[in-house]
Amino acid sequence: MQVMLETGNAGSAHLAGHTAAARVDRARVLVAELMSVGPAGVVFVGSATEANNLALRGLVRQPDRSDVVVTSTDHPSVLATVDDIVSEHGRSHRVRVNNTGEVDLDNLQAVLGPGTAIVSVHAANNETGVIQPLEEIAAQAHQAGALVHADASQLMAWGPSPILDHCDLVTVSSHKMHGPQGAAALIIRPTARERLKSQMTGGGQERGLRSGTVNVAAVSGFGTAAELSLSSGAESAKQVKALRARLMDGLKSSFDDVIEHGADARRRAPGILNTAFGMNRGPAIESELLLARLPRLAASTGSACHAGVPGPSPVLLEMGVSTLEAARSIRMSLNRYTTIGDVDAALGELRRGYTELFHLLGGSELEERY
Repeated sequence: MQVMLETGNAGSAHLAGHTAAARVDRARVLVAELMSVGPAGVVFVGSATEANNLALRGLVRQPDRSDVVVTSTDHPSVLATVDDIVSEHGRSHRVRVNNTGEVDLDNLQAVLGPGTAIVSVHAANNETGVIQPLEEIAAQAHQAGALVHADASQLMAWGPSPILDHCDLVTVSSHKMHGPQGAAALIIRPTARERLKSQMTGGGQERGLRSGTVNVAAVSGFGTAAELSLSSGAESAKQVKALRARLMDGLKSSFDDVIEHGADARRRAPGILNTAFGMNRGPAIESELLLARLPRLAASTGSACHAGVPGPSPVLLEMGVSTLEAARSIRMSLNRYTTIGDVDAALGELRRGYTELFHLLGGSELEERY
């Protein structure tokens, strides 16, 4: 890609700098169009984690309005950040989710109050794909005088998402929408602009909210990913949903006790499937042990952003899934480039790995379909 060969700093006044700045400006316009804001509302950062930190740490809190509300299934970059913030001042409240993974709106209403500064919500969960009822959440929060932040990293590959129009701050990530790693953005609507303070000081880039040399190549790719989402994200979502259904049907035909987490939620992102299987066929096989035998299968037991932490998914446990079932659950992700062949190959790998482990652990003969 040509941009990888260019060396200009977008903040420089020479020709190479102007070329770099033009690439950043184009990306900003495209991301702004996808997110339904003006270009001034797009602040480029290095990752969704950084965007979440800017939204939460950068919010100027008043002595009488410093509390933070999050959901119990939020991303670690939100939960850990909030724990750190409230260790210095204010309080935090974790709102429960129901067994579909959706926020308990009655519990949210109960914890909101005149001291609430911001409500942060994982718009679409990265482990289950469950999309939160942001319209209702934002209405309750705004009535209490609080701002709303949504981490929408899992939503934006599939075209514009009107439910985000209700939010004051939105996190979006490049690589979650088929762009390069190393670029993300915090979308800042006018309702929040004057209440944010930079967490990285220096040269004053990104309208003073994120100092540091802009990663031109990554941001340029981010813009191209936004353009792709705008042009064909909705159509791609339909194709991916069909592939997810094929994957689920294949699991059901291979294992007679498949449980799909989040299937009863009102809305889900199209590219995530989280299931448990083999629960009723002893010996039950833990998913970490199964995936360790399947290096070709790019799947996980929980969040890839929280890798290296053993044990059942906290998200599933918060949904009321038993520890036994959560420990036997696998999350698989699909995208616009996933093919039928990929889905069928994944099913073949799962069957093979499960069969091998079943025999190694002393299970009886499996049915012929294995």
